[in-house]
Order: sequence, then C-alpha cells, then structure tokens
Amino acid sequence: MLTQESIETLQGTIKGTIILPDDAMYDETRAIWNAMIDKRPAAIIQCHTSNDVVHALAYARKHGLEFSVRGAGHNIAGNSIVDDGLMIDLSVMTQVKVDTDSSHIFVEPGATLGDLDAATQA
Repeated sequence: MLTQESIETLQGTIKGTIILPDDAMYDETRAIWNAMIDKRPAAIIQCHTSNDVVHALAYARKHGLEFSVRGAGHNIAGNSIVDDGLMIDLSVMTQVKVDTDSSHIFVEPGATLGDLDAATQA
C-alpha cells in the first residue's frame, strides 16, 4: 500500500517525477506502443538519472511492490507495465553520447534508434 508520506519521501530523494493515477499525465505516461495493453500501475516513477532507478528499486523492494521497467515503451507484449505495482519509466532518459576518441557510445535506457542515429550521424 502506497502512502502519501512514503511517496513524498521518495520524491524528496529523486530528480524524476512520481506520477499517480489521479495526476493529469497518468494515462499518457502509462501508455505504451501496443494500445491493446491497458494496465494501471499504482505509481509511475519517471526516472531522470541512474540514481533515480536505484531509489525506485529500493522503494519497490521496501514496500513489497511488483515492478516493471519501461524503456522507450515499444514492448509489444506489455511487460513494461504492471497492474497495481510500480512502473519504473526510463523513457525520458534518452541521451546518447559519442566518444570519438575511444570509439565508444554511451546510450541511456530510454533512447530509441532515432536518438542513436541522430547522435552518430554527426
């Protein structure tokens, strides 16, 4: 059971956003590419940093919540969203960094192929 106090405490430790079923952006945020999937998480943590992910996982574990992880939202089977649990949303973590000196690319987990193409075309 999520309490207002526990949500407020978590919000104080992360840079991201916590979205609850009563929030205006809830339906838009929980939607995935496969519109046939219509699950309703108890809360969505829209992570902005890897530290947010750590806190989200700790929160789920502490409160005994089933959780799902959403990258860019293209999972056709709907495994990236869970009913009555915690959805860890990485879709705003889309940064792609290209290190031409080392020939390495660093890709955040919400990035799409379009994000990768845009960064590597330069």
